[in-house]
Amino acid sequence: MSYLCPVCNGLAVFSQTCPGCGGGLSDVGRLYDYYGPYSPYREIDDTKMDNAYPDRQRHQCLHTGWCPQCGEEHVVIVKEWTADELNAQKDAYE
Repeated sequence: MSYLCPVCNGLAVFSQTCPGCGGGLSDVGRLYDYYGPYSPYREIDDTKMDNAYPDRQRHQCLHTGWCPQCGEEHVVIVKEWTADELNAQKDAYE
């Protein structure tokens, strides 16, 4: 079964609060994209195999959230969707 990140694919809005100050976090992209100069070009599942997070097994996409109020960065876990979850979201808007 394949999974996809609703935030990366523009299907859901990134909406998280900063655990430090309670302000809104801005999505600055996938955490994996900051590992090195070629990281954005690696296969997502390949990156997930050696990043020391259990995100591959749990079908999660790790994003970096930045708080413009306190200047802190935080890892934000986004649950990936299956095709059934994607269709359920689509049906909710019809």
